[in-house]
Amino acid sequence: MNWLWFLLIIPGLLCGYVLLLRPILHAIPALKGFYDEADTVWGKVWAVMGKSVTVLWGLFLSAAATAFSWLDPLASALGDPDLKAQIMNVLKDNPQYLAYVLMGISAITIAARLRSVGKA
Repeated sequence: MNWLWFLLIIPGLLCGYVLLLRPILHAIPALKGFYDEADTVWGKVWAVMGKSVTVLWGLFLSAAATAFSWLDPLASALGDPDLKAQIMNVLKDNPQYLAYVLMGISAITIAARLRSVGKA
């Protein structure tokens, strides 16, 4: 039940940021350039990433790995305690799926890196 508190606290934190903290941050002269460039959520994400697709892709892969590590607790909370084992059995029986995923990750990583190198 501890996760339920987080679901109740997050909307309050978002409202506090939008109504209180955001206007204060906009008024700070040192952050004015940042907020002029990145006024939307996606603009902020892009600016924080350093305008680098490689960094964005690395963080996406980290988030995917973290989500996979949380798979068992989430699945057991939703009523399927062996979901991770089922996924591993599918991958064991069909290793080509894992190979396709790794080739896709590799291709996107190479393309992102070549984009960064091409800009320099």
